[in-house]
Amino acid sequence: PPPYPTMAVVSVAAPATSEGGLLLSPKEGDYLDLAPAKSAADVIVNFNSAAAGSAKLAFWIEAAGDATKRGPLNCLAQVPAEAYALRGIPEGQHRIHAVLWELLPGADAALQPKTAEELMSGAAFAVTERASVAFFVRRFEDLVPSYDWQSVERWHRVPPGLEVSLDLGEGGGRKARIPQPWQWDVRVVGEDRRQRVPVEADTTMSQLLTRLGLSDSTHEVVWTQEDGKHERVLQSSWTARQADLFRYSGQ
Repeated sequence: PPPYPTMAVVSVAAPATSEGGLLLSPKEGDYLDLAPAKSAADVIVNFNSAAAGSAKLAFWIEAAGDATKRGPLNCLAQVPAEAYALRGIPEGQHRIHAVLWELLPGADAALQPKTAEELMSGAAFAVTERASVAFFVRRFEDLVPSYDWQSVERWHRVPPGLEVSLDLGEGGGRKARIPQPWQWDVRVVGEDRRQRVPVEADTTMSQLLTRLGLSDSTHEVVWTQEDGKHERVLQSSWTARQADLFRYSGQ
């Protein structure tokens, strides 16, 4: 079967920026999210129309590392200012090629390349500029919060409220953890306003009640589902880590 069986190329309303280079997006090494329940993604490609001159544009997509698995060659009379969507791109690593080309002297004015090999052969077409970027289509994952530093991959969705550290060295990676302490805006039954209380990993529910000016003999920490149908009592001896309290921080 063809490598891109459901692929389509359509213009979309997304203007290119004024950055340099023929291919503006995706960037080299980008990860693009594969939506839940979808088997393929739409890849939005932005070209730099300022880099065109009088040359024509050809572009195609192929499986990174295997040029035999290639989508069709797309030819445009000029570099477009609008973005293009490559639809039906499956999960995996891919590479987009973009080429500016002109006809060689004496060639038929109506001639257009039909394949990448024909375009690059030099028989009838002169390539004036070329660019390519490799990127990944992958289903993104939620980063599970932890009080310990953990690596943040480019396909992670980072929950709000985490402390994030950026490596400014050659690696350039990111790490994230639950802050120590983090601030919890607690809703106390019978009170109109929420109270803010600091929470550390080893803070017990009893200690949280004390910080709120309450006692575990008269109150308890309870998680309640938004619709009120279910609730969970967090035992007074449990720590914030044991109770997975940060998961409820937005409630």
